[in-house]
Amino acid sequence: MRTMRRMGTMGVVAVVLLAACDSGDIADKVYTVDEKGYTVKMTARMSGLSEWEGSDYTLAVAGFTSESKFALLQKALPSSAEDGTPVSLVLSNLSSEVQTVELALTNSLRKRIITLASINMADYADRSAHDTILLDLGTLDAGRFGILQTGILNRACIQCHGASGRSAAGLNLTEGNAQANLVDVPSARREGYLRVESGNAEGSLLHLILREGGENLLAHNHTEILSSQFKTNLEEVEELIDNWIEHLTP
Repeated sequence: MRTMRRMGTMGVVAVVLLAACDSGDIADKVYTVDEKGYTVKMTARMSGLSEWEGSDYTLAVAGFTSESKFALLQKALPSSAEDGTPVSLVLSNLSSEVQTVELALTNSLRKRIITLASINMADYADRSAHDTILLDLGTLDAGRFGILQTGILNRACIQCHGASGRSAAGLNLTEGNAQANLVDVPSARREGYLRVESGNAEGSLLHLILREGGENLLAHNHTEILSSQFKTNLEEVEELIDNWIEHLTP
């Protein structure tokens, strides 16, 4: 549903888009547009940001062109922010090259690893305007597993593992259930394997079924399922999953 309202002589337009991710964590997005230029302001109440401190990854508000996986510009969220406290971050000076502004996890080269929320700048035809776009993400778990839940499991996995009461192999990957059903839990389909072995990515069944040859380990080809959702960043997603497993304490 879209609601528009024009206000005053500056031609300010307020656009409210009602959109939610599968988990329901991401709140409605409110866009405030006037006629002078582009700025994006992200607000959220986050937890888990400290888990990325000192890592090779950065959670950031970033601007991307349509031709590159590398951010044209970005601002990192503060890893020092205390859990549950409001976080606000402004990304300004957006040129016409920027096609999307995203809450994204990037690597040390500013390469997009995974996108958690996105604004399509093509929705705003007047590039000469000064637009303040407010992206309110509500409450968001931004820790290592929280990012996996929002960015990967909710997008590619819960359709078979938890949504609408379906739980293939007795594995529920919905929010609040996934980690307990994965970590150091024996596989119900492959004897002798743990679904996820803490600190050992290469020994985990989750790692194996997402690599070449993994299609023979279980009845369904999980790499094919994952690649259907992550066509351009499958390798990065697989590495992110491994990174989470390696940081688990046995």
